[in-house]
Amino acid sequence: MPPFRPRRSLRPLRPRLPRRAVPWYAAAIALTVLTAGVVHGTLRRADAAAAAYGETHPVVVATAEVAVGAPVDADVAEVRRLPRAVVPDGALTALPDGRRALVALTPGEVVLERRISGSDAAGPAALLAPDERAMTIPLAIPGLPLSPGDRVDVVAGGAPGGGVGGDLPVAPGRPDVVATDAVVLDVGEETVVIALDAGLAADVAAALTVGPLVLALRPP
Repeated sequence: MPPFRPRRSLRPLRPRLPRRAVPWYAAAIALTVLTAGVVHGTLRRADAAAAAYGETHPVVVATAEVAVGAPVDADVAEVRRLPRAVVPDGALTALPDGRRALVALTPGEVVLERRISGSDAAGPAALLAPDERAMTIPLAIPGLPLSPGDRVDVVAGGAPGGGVGGDLPVAPGRPDVVATDAVVLDVGEETVVIALDAGLAADVAAALTVGPLVLALRPP
């Protein structure tokens, strides 16, 4: 009796793909590989950016124009989170309670501690930094268009004696610059209140005992 041999199936166990479907599957596989590569590259760049900028940090940012002497509060500023790498030193981390701007602030600007007053008091005292003093300067030559926030140099013209009334400065030589980069706090008809470094206050007072002073406006 001949040995038993199983009959082979006439149909393949796995149906073959139609030839027209092969390019479609090849394109699908290629697209999948390309998408995975793009996603991987995007995630890698995101990780690199996060590593470069570091974690975020809360800072106070101006949301509107803030004039010199105006309060810095929730109406003109808000707390935002920025990458620590772009946060400047001295940035405020919480909204100040009624403290006032020592300089003009613009929308989008990070508010720094040294750009606002140390208290919520009103008047010139609220605009002084801890190392500054305010002084009233009689104007020897009125008419200079000054505004709060302007910066000026204080020039000692010498002894009085010039002009029609004899009250303008007259100096035999070049006038001395007594103080530089003082901040204008208030402007009157004949006087100007300025804030200057505490170490220069005595020099300005001494110059006032000698003769009139002239204010020279500095560029912004």
